[in-house]
Amino acid sequence: MATTIPLNKFVLIAQELGSGASLIYSSSLDVASIILSTQVTNITANNQYISLKIQKSGSISYITLLKDGVVPPNESLNPLSGKLVLEKHDSLYMDTPNASSLHIVLSVLENAIN
Repeated sequence: MATTIPLNKFVLIAQELGSGASLIYSSSLDVASIILSTQVTNITANNQYISLKIQKSGSISYITLLKDGVVPPNESLNPLSGKLVLEKHDSLYMDTPNASSLHIVLSVLENAIN
């Protein structure tokens, strides 16, 4: 009998958000993911707003996790109070009205599934 060893991979995503909804992360074909931490930093001198939502595999609608959260000037916000599990083909989106105002860092643990 062959023994399978689960594949765990840590991924760090760092990017600047554009205006509108941005796809931040999507679980690939045979990977379930755990979002370990999310940090959103305002790099401007004005309040910035962010919404966070997920899209489940096969769905055309979104599940809102945070709506118009305020990120104060030169401050950071952790929009998730804990960890978030994404099944294969689920997607994480962030939405902000202003381009080049927010930086995000997302820490993800990907787990291969059969």
